[in-house]
Amino acid sequence: MAFSLFDVPVPPWLIAALALLCVSMGVWLGLTFRRWWFRRVLARRFGHARRGEADARGWLARNGFTVIEEQAARTTFLLVDGEELPFTVRADYLVERLGRQAIVEVKTGAAADPATRDTRRQILEYAWVFGVSDIYLFDADAEQLRQIEVPAALPSA
Repeated sequence: MAFSLFDVPVPPWLIAALALLCVSMGVWLGLTFRRWWFRRVLARRFGHARRGEADARGWLARNGFTVIEEQAARTTFLLVDGEELPFTVRADYLVERLGRQAIVEVKTGAAADPATRDTRRQILEYAWVFGVSDIYLFDADAEQLRQIEVPAALPSA
């Protein structure tokens, strides 16, 4: 007499448990893949940015800039309700050319556009914190250096 799995009665709770196990495994595999993919995308993006900074250093040296400091950091503060709130600002390069110090911010992709909100805010912060009048934005993908001028005072609306 042959044995068939279909001859054995399967309790409904076992079918529900197996279905729940399959769904749980699918969710876990999906989340694991998603985390792996996200880390991969970030690693590629950061790698591209690091290569851009290295390329910028060479470009600056070839074009008469002396790098004084890489990842130049300055700590400053805001007053919040009369109390100091310290924070640190880090620029890619503090350089000197023709006796003038300047900040060079290196960007790749869409962030290399000075009209990009985050890039624009970063440049304004550098002008305030570092106290330099010369700020440059280096587009590492295009190997293009753009001088950014920040007015001392903006007219009010």
